[in-house]
Amino acid sequence: MMDGPTFIFDFDSTLVAAEALDELAEIALAGDAQRETRLARIREITAMGMDGRMSIERSLAERLAMLSMRPDMLPPLVERLAARFAPSVWQGRHRLASIADRVWVVSGGFHEWVEPVISRLGLRTRQVIANRLRSTAAGLLELDPSASPCAVDSGKASAIEAASLGRPRVMVGDGMTDWRVRELGACERFVCFTEVVRREPVASRADVVANSLDAVLAVR
Repeated sequence: MMDGPTFIFDFDSTLVAAEALDELAEIALAGDAQRETRLARIREITAMGMDGRMSIERSLAERLAMLSMRPDMLPPLVERLAARFAPSVWQGRHRLASIADRVWVVSGGFHEWVEPVISRLGLRTRQVIANRLRSTAAGLLELDPSASPCAVDSGKASAIEAASLGRPRVMVGDGMTDWRVRELGACERFVCFTEVVRREPVASRADVVANSLDAVLAVR
């Protein structure tokens, strides 16, 4: 029997104080003549997806279409993200690692960078549910729709149910897709995590609003 709930963490703007595709854009658009305009548009699309003004399907598709993602961009992206853990998450990493058996990471991002980053917190890479990339004939990387359960608005809830994670479940995140896990009955509690960013349309729906890892881990 578990000693507490299963904690299910979002990745972007929750475990890390960044949005991975925004960070990837900084790398991918280096030297682009329209870099600043494109970066601003990607950040806008990210925000629209997170607070529910745009579907995750469209948000992902539009952002990835603006990038020419190559395999060599992944190592620097991992380092950028690993340098930007949310402060309380990094401070509390040993406490988080001590309950790693009941901590999952469910992200609309990609295994290719989520796994190496969360391993630095002492979390289990086999307890990650996220999307995957595939190579194109041109040597670029794109979304693999056959292996990307979280690339749709209800994807996180469906993937959590399919994985039969232990109950009670506490979903922790900052975006509308995280709240939908609660709306669709795939968790008992939704914690809106606000240490990195507070999105009012999400916070207003939460069972608990928490601005630190300690506050999250106190939820039962």
